[in-house]
Amino acid sequence: MKIFVRVMILFILVLLVLYYTDNRVKENKPLQSPVKQGTAVPAPDKGIGAAIPQTSRPEKGLSTFVGEQSTILLEEIGEPDRVEPSGFGYDWWVYSSDRNIMVGVSEDGLINQMFTADLASDITPFKIGQAISEIYRFTIVGSEIDVVIEDNVYTFSLNSEDLQTRLLIIYQDLYAQLYIDSVEGELEAVRFIDPETLVLHQPYEMAYMGELLVSAPRSSTFQQEVDRTVERQIFELTNIYRERRGLPTLQKEDSLTILAREHSKEMALENYLSNESPVSGSLAERLKNAMIEQRKAGENIASDYVDAIEAVHGWLNSSAHRNVLLDADFTHLGTGAYGNYYTQILIQKADTGEEVDPSTEKDADSADE
Repeated sequence: MKIFVRVMILFILVLLVLYYTDNRVKENKPLQSPVKQGTAVPAPDKGIGAAIPQTSRPEKGLSTFVGEQSTILLEEIGEPDRVEPSGFGYDWWVYSSDRNIMVGVSEDGLINQMFTADLASDITPFKIGQAISEIYRFTIVGSEIDVVIEDNVYTFSLNSEDLQTRLLIIYQDLYAQLYIDSVEGELEAVRFIDPETLVLHQPYEMAYMGELLVSAPRSSTFQQEVDRTVERQIFELTNIYRERRGLPTLQKEDSLTILAREHSKEMALENYLSNESPVSGSLAERLKNAMIEQRKAGENIASDYVDAIEAVHGWLNSSAHRNVLLDADFTHLGTGAYGNYYTQILIQKADTGEEVDPSTEKDADSADE
């Protein structure tokens, strides 16, 4: 009997060790964008390839705003909930209170892109939740797409993964990026974008003939503002994708935001990409050192993505990162961005009944860099 009791005690201890070392803290390998900014290849003798037929622009829906003055948007939709900078010379107008729309507005007031993941948004000729098989039946899809701007030719090459998760559709002076959930095989979000902004983003492998469009260098102060933009957008997109699947939305946690921000900053300055910090250790160690109590934790890291939209979509289509992003147990989230390094830390609080004071959200946003 004593031997049995001892065996049971040992078995329980082993289970506890496994629980606290393996299950409570989930660390994935960082996700790196398949396309790195600044890797466009000059091809002076390329010329224009086989042209994909340009269909007429949609006559209704969000795409009709692209190329128009922002005053039209104000008249039809109203004032945005907030305006924040991007790293590409335009501002983001974010409508998040009664709809989930992000609008790119250039310095001269022109709308250069419209993004949404909202089920109620009119994204004619597509529809959020539409099966990719249906999109292929009724849409011309190509693996090489030319963008012609004056005397310059930019050719985007879509690989096999792009053709399943990030389609690029051409219209007259307009492009549609279709973000597909590869697990569910459905359209998750769409970005209607003008030619110049698409080239600036370089979201796919690109060769060019002529002059390469590049964004102006960013000051360190301005980069901090852009980083805060990315953090807010990653937070909101994460909750949008969770809510659509019937999962509880996450609360913002300042301590996690600061911890995630520090990790992104360290990776950028120390030139490494890993969950394991050479300075502060693993996620479990970092949480412990920051005295953040939790029942369960997970971390997603990404680098080199164009913006928050692309980073979150990358996590959603990577099985290990998706499991963290869509874990129903998590209750709180902190996101940190530094340049093109992004970190999000999700936890289940030790006391899930604890309420977060919304007024403390400003503390993380104004934390020292």
